[in-house]
Amino acid sequence: MAVISKLNNLVDLAREKSSERRRTLLREVTDLFFEEPPERDSAMSNKFDEVLSSLAAQTAQEAREELAERFADSPLAPSGLVLQLAQDAIEVAAPILSRSSVLSEDDLVSIAEQAGQQQLRAISQRPEVSERVSDTIVRHGDDDTVASLIENDGARLSRETFEAVTERAETSTRLQAPLVDRADTPNDLLADLMVTVGNHLRDRIMERFDGVDPAALEQAMAASRARIASRLAEDKAIVEAEKFVRAMAVRKKLDGSLLARLLREREFVKFNVAFAELASVDYPTAKRAIEQECIDPLALICKSAGFDKALFVTLAVLRGAADSEAFRDAKELGQLYDRITPNDAERAMRFWRMRRDVAA
Repeated sequence: MAVISKLNNLVDLAREKSSERRRTLLREVTDLFFEEPPERDSAMSNKFDEVLSSLAAQTAQEAREELAERFADSPLAPSGLVLQLAQDAIEVAAPILSRSSVLSEDDLVSIAEQAGQQQLRAISQRPEVSERVSDTIVRHGDDDTVASLIENDGARLSRETFEAVTERAETSTRLQAPLVDRADTPNDLLADLMVTVGNHLRDRIMERFDGVDPAALEQAMAASRARIASRLAEDKAIVEAEKFVRAMAVRKKLDGSLLARLLREREFVKFNVAFAELASVDYPTAKRAIEQECIDPLALICKSAGFDKALFVTLAVLRGAADSEAFRDAKELGQLYDRITPNDAERAMRFWRMRRDVAA
């Protein structure tokens, strides 16, 4: 009863208009709470919740920041106050969103559905993030926010969420390293990234694959190939391109000159089929190698296939806008090609050809 009496006296004082006095009162009520924290959902806890929420709403942001820091790590913090602070300015909300165990999964999902990137990032850094919350963050978060989530070992991701992040990583270098480094990223999704990432990340993927059972790795490659192929919308065009390429092969015209001509004429589907045939890779691998920004996969495939440097440089230049700036890069492209050893190329190609062979 002494606590209730003291709390009521403080509430009476709260009628004063001075903002500084209100801040002092907020501290005193908070101190009173932590002297003997009441049980969750008790009458005493509800009274503290009412008083603290009211005082917090009437004090300056700096005071609310201090309040949030004090309650962020308390499992007995009043739930109404915590939810109020979690939806405040990010300077107030961050410690609550990133640390408070009082926020339920439903609370976090509801906040994440409406939150900005800073709030989502704070939630992504919690010691534990459920699959539902992770899914919401991935759907609404930008690449920096999603990377923050993937880098958090305490975040759990569903299979569907992993797939969504991996697909985004095909065009986002910010997401690639966190996915490659995450211990529970599925092997077939790592296989998806092999034709997307730069050489240093590809090496890390292959190091992980070295410890995988060969049968399991073959299954992962098959799953990767099937999933990527299913996303290709050019099925009819591919069939026509395959007929064209077979005809060129019969006429002994399936060569580097044909590749350069097809690429120059922007006949991408025919080029991808012809390139895949000449380089002994599957169509999705050929398509991704020529389309993505990173030049490393194209260089590795060309080197392994025995293409001369001039052909590689031509393909590398023609895949984009063949303007004067692109042609000025030719020397640098040639130097990059010279640095790739046959062993480097063959090591990468071992996995890409496995993807091709499992579909045969």
